[in-house]
Amino acid sequence: MIKKIIRIIIFPIKVTTVGLYNLCLILSKGFYFYFYLFFSFLSKIFNLKVFEKIKLFFKKLQYSPSSVLLIIVIFIGYVLFMKYGYVNDNKVIYIDDTEAAEEIEIVQDSELSDDNKMILNLYKKYGSYKISNIDIDQLKTINSDTIGWIIVDGTNINYPVLKTNDNSFYLTHDFNKNYSIGGWIFMDYRNSSIMDNKNTIIYGHNLINKTAFGSLSSLFTDKWFNDSNHKIIVYTLDGSYTYEIFSVYYKDPESYYLNTNFSSDNDYLVFLKSLESRSIYNFNIKLNSDDRIITLSTCTDDNKGRKVVHAKLIK
Repeated sequence: MIKKIIRIIIFPIKVTTVGLYNLCLILSKGFYFYFYLFFSFLSKIFNLKVFEKIKLFFKKLQYSPSSVLLIIVIFIGYVLFMKYGYVNDNKVIYIDDTEAAEEIEIVQDSELSDDNKMILNLYKKYGSYKISNIDIDQLKTINSDTIGWIIVDGTNINYPVLKTNDNSFYLTHDFNKNYSIGGWIFMDYRNSSIMDNKNTIIYGHNLINKTAFGSLSSLFTDKWFNDSNHKIIVYTLDGSYTYEIFSVYYKDPESYYLNTNFSSDNDYLVFLKSLESRSIYNFNIKLNSDDRIITLSTCTDDNKGRKVVHAKLIK
């Protein structure tokens, strides 16, 4: 009886093991075949022994399922590491009505906790900050290009904003000025850091893990339109600026919506009305030539167009 039970337990293990072995064997033959083919080609062209040896090495690996299993294990380990270190788990930020209506006194007590210091992804680290933890002065000691902090209601956007003398550096560098394909959130170099331009433009990458401006996609959904208060808040050393969104849309790459200088009030009003008419939603916001706006710009998911958001300064 005991032997039968042991056989019943062992049988599926054996079947699984054999199945895994054969699967890895198939994968190794297919995976290493292209390497074998490539070095065979190089060996014939250059007639070098080194290429012949490499070719034979990959030929052996074609019949080595353990080697491809090792690659699978390494790949899974890498994915888990990237998930721990770089996949965003920030909570969606909601702007309280009192925060949008009143001046907020930022508490200057934002010494990073040990847990925060251990977070590898800077978007993840700063994205976990609460409003009361924002300290622009402290952030400037880390990066002197810091000019403020931006929060967009109903998204994960909750980050420091940087500004330098061009619009390219922070496309490929993070908050610590280290090279990073995720870049950082930054203001157009033509804009004033004190937010007094007619059109203040802020850029960020549309990252697949919803960091940077990746969660800006939320603004293009009925759920966000119905549930959000449509507010954006920017904190600077000079104070807080509350904006109300009046236009969201997709657009081919262009320079029109990135205009920062206008020849007359009438030209500016025409500009505002044009931006409003592009919106996929009707926000029913009144616009006039005295308004100051903020523009958020990122790439579309296929990287061929732009997702654009405009908001009017209301406080």
